Amino acid sequence: MLGKTKFIVAGVLVVALLAIGVGGAIAFAQGPTPTTPKTWMDLYWQTLAQKLGTTVEKLQQAITDARTEAAKQGVQQGLLTQNQADRITGNTVQGVIAQAGLDAAAKALGMTSADLTTALRTKTLLTLAQEKNVDITKLRTAIADAEKAAIDQLVKDGKLTQAQADKLKANLKPENVDLNRFGFGRGGFGFAPFGGKGLPFDGKGMPFGRGGRR
Repeated sequence: MLGKTKFIVAGVLVVALLAIGVGGAIAFAQGPTPTTPKTWMDLYWQTLAQKLGTTVEKLQQAITDARTEAAKQGVQQGLLTQNQADRITGNTVQGVIAQAGLDAAAKALGMTSADLTTALRTKTLLTLAQEKNVDITKLRTAIADAEKAAIDQLVKDGKLTQAQADKLKANLKPENVDLNRFGFGRGGFGFAPFGGKGLPFDGKGMPFGRGGRR
C-alpha cells in the first residue's frame, strides 16, 4: 500500500502538468509580467508557469484540483485509504481548524485567503496587521473564535469526541495566537492548536514544504 500511495502522490503533479500542456487541451493565456520574486519558491513558480505558458495562479489551481480529484479516485480504486486521501488534500482535523483560522485572519485583514497565504511567505500576521491598521486583539480573537467554531463542527461531524474538543479549546485562547510566525498552512504549523508538523504537501500542491520561513 505504501508503494501505491507514493505512486499516486507523485502522479498528482504529473497529471496536473499533463492536463495543462498536452495537445493544448486546456488553454491558458500568458499572464502578466511576473513580479520580482522574494523567495526561491516564488521564482520556481514563475519559471514553471512561464514554461507552460500560463499564470502562477492558474497553474497552482490546476495542481490543487488535480490533487483533489486524484485523491478521490485513489480511494475509489483502492489505491488510498480515506485517511490517506484526507491527508493529501488537507482535509484532516488539523487542516480544517487551520484553514478556519486562515480564513478568519484574511477576513479581519480585508484580504482573500489566497492573498493572505501568499503574503505570509514573506511577512507575519503581526506585520500585516500593522500595515493595515488592524487591531491586534481583534485579529487574535477572530482567529481563536473561528478555530473554536471549526472544532465544534468537527464534533458534530463525528471527527472529534467532545473530550478531545474540550482539550483543544482549553488551549485555544486569543492571547496564545502567535502572530509572529511565518506561514499559516493547512498542516497546522501556523495557528491551529496542535503545534504539529505540516502535511507532505504545501498549500500550493507541491510535495515539499513552503518556500517561506517558519
